[in-house]
Amino acid sequence: MMKFREGSLHETAVRNQTTDEIRILVQTALELVMGDSSPEMLSEMASIFLEDATPLIDQMKTGYANHDLTAVRQAAHALKGSSATIGLDQFANICLAVETSSKQNETNLISDQLTSLENAYVHVEKALATFLQ
Repeated sequence: MMKFREGSLHETAVRNQTTDEIRILVQTALELVMGDSSPEMLSEMASIFLEDATPLIDQMKTGYANHDLTAVRQAAHALKGSSATIGLDQFANICLAVETSSKQNETNLISDQLTSLENAYVHVEKALATFLQ
């Protein structure tokens, strides 16, 4: 199972994974967890993740803009869990960094972390879209 590294985004730059890398990670994770990587299962899991991720990212951004770190923390925690479930370890680590910073009132770090999260999400969204076709 995946291991989160507390504060890992603070320590190193996040490498953008390619669409193919993300696609393979998700497919492999679902095979391990569910024993099924059928096109229908991959499509369903990708669809659910994409439907949930956008509002959670929006909640983080709105919470940050409104200085509501509880909202930021809750959304980051939820997105971290769903990311980890489908094998998006690097994306989950960015969520963990946001969650940790919001717990520790490190508002100076959250802005950059949210930018990293949004940049990574572009690649995640593109990779998961390949399962929806």
